[in-house]
Amino acid sequence: MEQSIANNKRIAKNTLLLYIRMLVVMGVTLFTSRVILIALGIDDFGIYNVVGGLSSSFIFFSTALTNSTQRFLNFELGTHSNNRVKNVFNLSLLIYSLIAVCIVIVGITVGGWIVKTQLIIPPNKLDAATIVFYAMVISLGLTFIFSVYESVLIARENMKIYAYLGVFDALAKLGIAYCIMCVENKLIVYAILMILVQFIPKVIMVIYCTKMYQECRPQFYWNRGLFKEMLGFTGWNIYGSGVWMINEQGINILSNMFFGPVVNAARGIAVQVSNAVNNFSINFYTAVRPQLIKRYAAGELQSMKSLLYSSSRFSFYLLWVLCLPLILRTDYILGIWLKTVPEYAVIFVQWILIYSMVNVLNNPLWTTISATGNLKQTVVIGSNLFLLVFPASYLAIKFGANPVIVYPLLSLGRGAFLLVTIVNLKKYIDITIKEYIMQVIFPIISCILPVIISMSYINTLFSHTFLNLIIIILCSTILCLISIFYLGTTKHERCMLLERLLRIIKTRNK
Repeated sequence: MEQSIANNKRIAKNTLLLYIRMLVVMGVTLFTSRVILIALGIDDFGIYNVVGGLSSSFIFFSTALTNSTQRFLNFELGTHSNNRVKNVFNLSLLIYSLIAVCIVIVGITVGGWIVKTQLIIPPNKLDAATIVFYAMVISLGLTFIFSVYESVLIARENMKIYAYLGVFDALAKLGIAYCIMCVENKLIVYAILMILVQFIPKVIMVIYCTKMYQECRPQFYWNRGLFKEMLGFTGWNIYGSGVWMINEQGINILSNMFFGPVVNAARGIAVQVSNAVNNFSINFYTAVRPQLIKRYAAGELQSMKSLLYSSSRFSFYLLWVLCLPLILRTDYILGIWLKTVPEYAVIFVQWILIYSMVNVLNNPLWTTISATGNLKQTVVIGSNLFLLVFPASYLAIKFGANPVIVYPLLSLGRGAFLLVTIVNLKKYIDITIKEYIMQVIFPIISCILPVIISMSYINTLFSHTFLNLIIIILCSTILCLISIFYLGTTKHERCMLLERLLRIIKTRNK
C-alpha cells in the first residue's frame, strides 16, 4: 500500500514537471509557428512540411525501438534486475546503430527519388527541397542512435532533465525563426539550423545519462536469446509504427499530389496545433507509462488495471478541456495567431483535434499490451484494420472528396484498433470490453455531452472578439472541470483530488 502511494506521488511529481515543460514549449511553439509561416511564406512552409514529414516518417523505426527498449528496461527495473537492465541498454544501442545506417541508406535513395519525381514542388524550389530532405535524413540517423538514452530517462522516471531539454529545444527554435528572416535561401538555412537544435539536446542527454546511470556506459554485449526476444517484440512494434507512418505521411503525400503545397501548409498548421494540445495528455501518459509496465512485471495486476482505467480517462479529460474552446472558436483563434490562414486550415484543425481525442485512448492500452510482451495478434489484426485508412483515403479523394475526409477515416481506424487491443488484453489480464466501456467510455460520454450541449448554445451568444474568446474559454474550462469532477471520476478519485487540494491550501496558508 505504501509503495503504491509512493508510486502515485512520483507520477504526480513527474506530471507536474512535464506540465511546466509543456506550458513553456506550447507557448513558444505556437508563436514560433506564426513567425515561421510569415518568414517562409505559405509555399515554402508547405514544402518544408511535406519534405520534412517524408524524412521524419523514417522515425517510425526509432519510435518502435524506443517503445521496445522502454518496455524491457521498465520490466527489468520492475523485477529489480540491474544486470539485465545494463544488458538491455547495450544490446539496444547495438541494434539502434545498425538500423540507423540502414535508415540513412534507404532514406537517401528511396526518399530522394520520391522528393525529386513524385511530389508537387515548384522547379525553382526543387534543389532546396532535396538538400533539406538529405540533411534531415542524416540528422535522423544520428539522433536515432542517441534515442536509447531517452528510453533510460523515461524508464528511470527522471523527468527533470527531460523537461529542461524540452524547454531549451523550444527556445532555440524561436531564435531560429527570427534568424531566417535575415538570410537568403530561407528554406535551406531553416532546415540546417533545425537539425543543429535537435542534435545538441541529444548530446547533452547522452553525457548526463552516462554520468548518472551505470547501465549507460556502453560496452559491447551480445546475447542471442535476449536479442531474439527483443527482436520479436520490436518487429511487431515496427510493423505497427510502420502502419501509422503510412497513414500519417502517406496521407500527407496524397494531399500534396492531389491538392499541392497549400493544403500541406494547412495540414502543417493543424499538426502544430494538435502537437501543442497533445502535450497535455502525453506528459501525463509519459509519467504513467513506466508504472504500468513495472506493476505488471511485479505481478500487481489489479493495481495496474486500476491505473489503466484512470490514466485512460484523465488522458482524455486533459485533452478535452483544451480542445473544446479551440474547436468552438477555431477560425477566430487562427486569425489572431496567423497573419495568413491557409485554405482548409480551420476545418483541418477541428478534425485533427477530434482525431487526437480518439487516439489518446489507445496510449495506455498499447502500453499495457506491450507490458505483456505479446503484440502479435494486436498488431496483425488492429494495424491491418488501421492500414485500410490509406487506400480508403486515396479512393475517397480520387472520386472527389474533400481533403478533410482523411480525419474521420483515421478516427474510425483508431477506434477499431482500440477494440482489438482490449479483446487481446483479455487473454493476459482480467479485462472485458463491457468493463472498459463502463470504466472509461461511459464516464467520458457522461461528462462531455452536457458540456457540448451547453457550450454550443453559449457560443452563439457571443460575437468574435478577444474579450468574448476569453469568456468562452473560461466558461468552457469551468463547465468541463465541474462535469469531470462530478460525472467523470470515481468516488475514490474525487476523495483523492479533494484531499490533495486541501493539502495544497494548508501548505500555502502556513
